[in-house]
Amino acid sequence: MTRTLLLLPTLFLGYLTAHGQAPLNDQCADAIPVTCGNSYSGTTVDATADAVEDCVTGITAPGVWYRLEGVAGQITLSTCAAFDYDTKINVYQGTCDALVCVTGNDDACELGSTTSFAATADITYHILVQGYNALTGTFLLSVACLELSPDLCEGAAAIACGQTIPGTTTGSTDDQVDECGTSISAPGVWFTFAGDGDQVTLSTCPSPSYDSKINVYSGECGALTCVIGNDDTPGLGTCSTVTFETEIGATYHALVQGYNGATGTFDLVRSCQTCGTPTNVNVVAYDVFATLDWTSNEPGSTFSVEYGPLGFTPGTGTVVTGISGTDGPPLTITGLTLATEYEVYITLDCGNGDLSTPVGPLAFTTVEEALAANALCSNALPLTCGAGLDGNTTLGLVPEGPTCGPSNITTKGVWYSFIGTGETITMATCGATNFDSKISVFTGGCEALTCVGGNDDSPGCAGNSSQVIFPSTIGTEYLVLVHGYQQAQGTFTLSVTCAPGCDIAENDECAVATLLAIQPIGGCEASTGDNTCAYGSPVPNPECDPFAPIIDLWYSFNSGFATSISIQAEALTAEVVNLALYTSCAELTYIACWTEVTDPINVAGLPANTDFLIRAWNGGGPQAGTFSLCIESDINTAIHGPSTSPTVTLSPVPVTDVLRINGTSTIQTLRIVDAQGRNLGEHSVNGMDQVSMDVYHLSTGTYLLQDGTGRYLGRFVKAD
Repeated sequence: MTRTLLLLPTLFLGYLTAHGQAPLNDQCADAIPVTCGNSYSGTTVDATADAVEDCVTGITAPGVWYRLEGVAGQITLSTCAAFDYDTKINVYQGTCDALVCVTGNDDACELGSTTSFAATADITYHILVQGYNALTGTFLLSVACLELSPDLCEGAAAIACGQTIPGTTTGSTDDQVDECGTSISAPGVWFTFAGDGDQVTLSTCPSPSYDSKINVYSGECGALTCVIGNDDTPGLGTCSTVTFETEIGATYHALVQGYNGATGTFDLVRSCQTCGTPTNVNVVAYDVFATLDWTSNEPGSTFSVEYGPLGFTPGTGTVVTGISGTDGPPLTITGLTLATEYEVYITLDCGNGDLSTPVGPLAFTTVEEALAANALCSNALPLTCGAGLDGNTTLGLVPEGPTCGPSNITTKGVWYSFIGTGETITMATCGATNFDSKISVFTGGCEALTCVGGNDDSPGCAGNSSQVIFPSTIGTEYLVLVHGYQQAQGTFTLSVTCAPGCDIAENDECAVATLLAIQPIGGCEASTGDNTCAYGSPVPNPECDPFAPIIDLWYSFNSGFATSISIQAEALTAEVVNLALYTSCAELTYIACWTEVTDPINVAGLPANTDFLIRAWNGGGPQAGTFSLCIESDINTAIHGPSTSPTVTLSPVPVTDVLRINGTSTIQTLRIVDAQGRNLGEHSVNGMDQVSMDVYHLSTGTYLLQDGTGRYLGRFVKAD
């Protein structure tokens, strides 16, 4: 919501406290007494936090205290006349050491607050003025008192959550309102409250002195709209009870009257639901069972799930209960029948009769054919080296899981498990399927699947079948999902081959990418890579090669001051080399890719001093081998550059051992920076006009010279 502050009049200027000094009424015990018809200027600036329970609105900022006592009637407290921050009001009764919530309000007049309640003369009321979201400021608190006269709608008594108000309809007058839920058949009295979006119950039970009725309306007294009504509460006799969901900000008026002219005394109780309603409720049906999942903010509450045939009457179904967070979610509903329609309800019980709003009915239908034994990850069938298992994905389920390489999940699959042996493992449906298969391999368990690798179509495997090769860790459980491309389903044989491991390339993963330096045009000394012992990455495939296995190596570079580069790659013993450009591993973002690279790739518009990644790959197997990779840029090897200090010169060009710098008399410190922006060393000038710096230890490449403030002075090339 939009929050706009109302500037206070100058009457508060004399109230401001010295910085750091808490207001005199900072504590409940030091509350300032207030009386009817008066207004009180106050401030929460420098107040301390209050360790009290929330009351209708949360305690979210330090506040100050006021006290009202010896007053009977309808009390209205308000900061709406003047405030310079987003105020809140909370009202309690009892003692400061044992406060009991009466009512509260956050926003009633833009960011000001107003709340009303029915006061009793023998009760002391403690009033806390605080703020939204840790805000503090100044305000004017007004106290208005009216004689409680609920005979008319306009004089309705405010009733708060958890409050019980004794009342009588004896001597009241007839009410000219439309019937609502039950007829208007006796004089009555009125009560009012504001909706907060939660469920509310109003009741005269257990024992009014007469046959009561309750009618509830929304809106203003001159334009009431029926909400709900009740005459007799089932099982409890002639007392009355209504329960309904309120709308946030709506005004409700409740009329307590009687049956067939009856009048008498009663106690009206307003109970508010505080037990949160389950959200994100979802049911997934299988063959003879279903799973029910939901989200709850009530850990430790008791859940009650009732299910039965479609259209069953609640109270006649099968009930399952448990402790939220321990016994569910998710909850498995068992004992179902194939191809049958069902409905389910769920309710939370937070204790002491505080029930959530029931959610339901949620309809679901069990599948027509029994599922494969390994349709669920939790029922994965074990695999061993050298073995092969036949399977059928048409009897599986569509699981949730991350995308492993090209192997995104789009259709049904079945599950297998394998315990790592420390060897190189090959999982394959190669040439042994009647559909376009995929394989995904995970670790982390069924509840926290983490990609190891995946494949859609493997080179040399007929019929768009699949093969995944990965190094295993002794004792680690690997979960293997066999599924299909788009909606493809069918039968297959999954084989497992175990072979001795090889020395995995050092830059097989993004996190250990090999660092490349940008080199001058024509002076490129290439880095050689070999993906013979590399493995597929869990990272999704680049856009230019969406289906093939990606047996990749990773390289990194920093653009430094180069905004345009030329990437050169050549397949040596490898059959082909492909390249893709990304940003950092932590938040890997794809930029572009190129397949079967033979010519230089020119990339322009790079941001300066930014880290990038190059992914070099092919399909592995017969395509694997060595390749070369180099990055060039038009780095000016001349002494003079766009220096902000034209009097500084550097020599010789290029330099091998000692760099001479002239024109440094006004400079305090010299600094050498590499293309990645790293500080490689500093030298004190001390007013000398000519300085020599040893650079023999630097690697071949281009470097920047800066002063101690980071000002660019020039650049030089280090040669062997």
